[in-house]
Amino acid sequence: MTENAASQPQSSVLGNVRALLPEISARAEEIEQARAVPRDLTEKLRTAGVFRRYVPRSHGGDEMWPDEGLTVIEELARADASVAWVAAVGSEGPSFYAYLPQDTYDKIFADGPDVIHSGVINPTGKAVRDKGGFRFSGRWSFASGSNNADYICIHGVLDDGSGTRLGVVPASQVQIDDVWHVSGLKGTSSNDVVVSDLFVPEEWTGTFAELPKVARHPLDQRQLGARFGSEFAAVAIGIAQAALDDITGIARNKIPATSRSKLAQDPVAQYMTGQLATDLYMARTLLHQVARDDQASVAFGPPDDTATIIRRARLSRAASVAATVVEGAYSISGTTGLFESCPLQRRLRDVRAVTQHYMLSARSAYGPVGTAILSEDSAG
Repeated sequence: MTENAASQPQSSVLGNVRALLPEISARAEEIEQARAVPRDLTEKLRTAGVFRRYVPRSHGGDEMWPDEGLTVIEELARADASVAWVAAVGSEGPSFYAYLPQDTYDKIFADGPDVIHSGVINPTGKAVRDKGGFRFSGRWSFASGSNNADYICIHGVLDDGSGTRLGVVPASQVQIDDVWHVSGLKGTSSNDVVVSDLFVPEEWTGTFAELPKVARHPLDQRQLGARFGSEFAAVAIGIAQAALDDITGIARNKIPATSRSKLAQDPVAQYMTGQLATDLYMARTLLHQVARDDQASVAFGPPDDTATIIRRARLSRAASVAATVVEGAYSISGTTGLFESCPLQRRLRDVRAVTQHYMLSARSAYGPVGTAILSEDSAG
């Protein structure tokens, strides 16, 4: 961890990020071609304090609530969606490490709060109990930012059928299989993590079946599924704002082939842009209301299943509305948006990749809410 990052005042993170935005925007093509965020840029994000946002103050972090922390991700996504996505995933460490023993949690942040995380939730590997720990084997997909992570979380089904076990290991102990050849979020390096018979000491393992025994951040009282996904929706919101910025610049300068005046003077373009701006405001308001609800509900204990599925549906809706804003901006741009030199085509690919994530997928988000509303148990 860098001494510079550890000494920064908490209020400076957003300002530090905004100072980086011109460089991030200028390197967007480099990031897409490399299919990864370069190490030097990741270190600048670390120094800016991006990865310490949800680390508790007891361990040198900012202990932000999501309503504040989401703005950082939105700003990054205006410059580059892949950078924002990696920043979001890389900041999730405290929510995973909370399931480890307290001494292990302390060791992770012993050198400072600016720890970069990667890992998975799905238990697609296996874990076998061994003396003093567990042996993990398997392959885990979509480990975003694993190329620059300090620690990686893996998750396996126990061989005795008693449940699952998560393990947290230094990134140097896993193999990264380069499989990330995709259409959207190309720069996230969301490759596969592979291990074979990797021994992980018991103190570096835990279970998601129980809430963390010690709450360092107030949101540690939430199950992982009940605090996950808001930053991904923030990426979609940031992309939508960038698309609105793009079409504003295009419309003020472009004279369509069938017109004698600039696109900005076209009544249809004006109507559509006004609608898109209003939809974006609605999506952002919904996202931040979910974040404020998360904070307000902590005092009432863990949310029930219905509250969790409603939360997920609202995040899905915020992201899907953001995606329609990007699609609308692309449509207004006409043939300009077709060219690789126009960032709108990349925004469109990126936002669609965001909404494909299972936490934001509308296909699976709304049905459970409707079931809960229409069930006889909820009558009256």
